[in-house]
Amino acid sequence: MTIYQKLWDSDENRFTVTQRNEAGEWADPQAEVFLDAQVRASGKRSLDLAAGPLFAKVEEAKLRKPTYAAFIALLDNYATTARVAESYDSGEEEEIQDYLEVIRETVPVRLAREYINGDLGRNLSEVQFMAALRRIWFELFTNYFQGKSQEYCSGFEHVFVGEAKYDTRFGGAENLGEISGYHNWIKFFLDEKFGRVNFLGYKYDLRGEETPDNPNVVTLQMEWELKNMGGETLARLFKKKGGFFVGTSPECEIAMGTVAFYESEQGLLRQEKRQTTINGARYNLVLYRSTTPQGSRGDFIRSFYPEFLGDEDGREVPMDRTVVRPRAAARKADGPLVIVAALPNPGRGDSDEEWVELQNVSTQPIDLTGWQLRDRANRPEALTGTIASGETRRVLVTRARPDTMQLGNRAGLIALFDAQGELVAAVDYRRTRSGQVLRFEGGQGG
Repeated sequence: MTIYQKLWDSDENRFTVTQRNEAGEWADPQAEVFLDAQVRASGKRSLDLAAGPLFAKVEEAKLRKPTYAAFIALLDNYATTARVAESYDSGEEEEIQDYLEVIRETVPVRLAREYINGDLGRNLSEVQFMAALRRIWFELFTNYFQGKSQEYCSGFEHVFVGEAKYDTRFGGAENLGEISGYHNWIKFFLDEKFGRVNFLGYKYDLRGEETPDNPNVVTLQMEWELKNMGGETLARLFKKKGGFFVGTSPECEIAMGTVAFYESEQGLLRQEKRQTTINGARYNLVLYRSTTPQGSRGDFIRSFYPEFLGDEDGREVPMDRTVVRPRAAARKADGPLVIVAALPNPGRGDSDEEWVELQNVSTQPIDLTGWQLRDRANRPEALTGTIASGETRRVLVTRARPDTMQLGNRAGLIALFDAQGELVAAVDYRRTRSGQVLRFEGGQGG
């Protein structure tokens, strides 16, 4: 049994995870996390084919457990914009120490130290080992990658929080940048819950059936909306391919990354990768150490994440295994209410002038109480009233707050959900001209 399997098995605080089966039902209705991969990503940052969130359900009460609570307290300690000066104030230093103290006695962290001392020949006391965790994960360092220096780096920030790369001279929804790092499911769930991140679909590079029967890892495309403290958008950040384990506790991921770091120091990684098997699935555990001014490997963790390779016997995921079934496409117009038109780009400031037209194509009136329109970032616009059979209703997109619906001019998605949260209609569009009214198929004479 590998050390990584031992760490996985010892993870007493791990969440149970399920995904949909071929019938579209949850394979384990009692699981604590419902992972909804839905549909393959388009590859384009402007097109969101996944109408729902990646995390359909998370047992949030469990996130109040000590190791999770201490971990979550750390997530707001970093300026996520790369190259912005970082430092820890006394309160943040205390939060780091609290986190290290709360994970110190967990089984994964104890096993990691035992393996590093026993199998790798180190001789670290508990005090020395915890000091090493503080250094390799939290100490700020300058990284010298490919001859360029980047100050204020932190392994914890890169792996668990993510870093934003964009032109800081400009701001707003049209300022497009890239995501560096961001390899943690808890951070993604919290950002998704509060409308800061948008799941764009899965992105597995497997032959045959491309969505594995493995709910404990996801490879995906994502968009991260970076906001300032006032809720204003600074930039929209894209990651074409990223991934993370799902359900693992913070202490288990710290333990795995730490073991990989010390194995790297012993020369046991090939091309920065440690291949291992966990629960019948093959992974490359990718561990990058910091880069020194001389170009050699340094003394800090720069990045750590899993690459899913397939099942244990070396085959790619075969056709006859359970797969994730896409739950929604970019266009849907087979329900009682359809989207027939929209004005995403009024051209005179956008505020309070964007609109979407809906048409009731059924034979009965529809009570819209509890219904919502949503944009590609899953931000809502609440609907009210009743729409009669055959009636076309224009809905103003109010942009009431930064977290409510906003239609982008470059491209977007408009989705309609009923009071039970089920997708009823959806349309996507590309860049629009000022004042251009978009017409969509599916209505009666629209």
